[in-house]
Amino acid sequence: MKRTYYCPKCNATLNPNVKIILVAKKRQRRGMVLFSPNPGNYKAVVAEDLNIQNGDKVSFFCPICQADLLSSIDKNLAEISFKQSNGTEGKVNFSRIFGEEATFFVTREQVRSFGSNAEIYGAINFFGEGLDDD
Repeated sequence: MKRTYYCPKCNATLNPNVKIILVAKKRQRRGMVLFSPNPGNYKAVVAEDLNIQNGDKVSFFCPICQADLLSSIDKNLAEISFKQSNGTEGKVNFSRIFGEEATFFVTREQVRSFGSNAEIYGAINFFGEGLDDD
């Protein structure tokens, strides 16, 4: 099932082809990062001049409107939106800590977690943070 990822602020498509494209910032350096759209695949293409190491906290931004994608759920997570071809919509929260494998797909009905470090965030209540009924 095809999943389209988009910016929760400007609604720009973040995966126009096969990768999710975001801007990453570490200290004062910014660069592009390409992520796999497949849940549980943590391979990323990172701009070399960012010099990101395991354990570094990275900020993520929309490449179109430059909105900060910091999650309202937890300061160690970033958040983007998604829509599936069957009409299901929701949010994706993922770790901002480089090398930490934790991703959460949140819809009105459920939270699906992926990654070997997802249990770190086990106490987070994602429900009530889903989409409005509008």
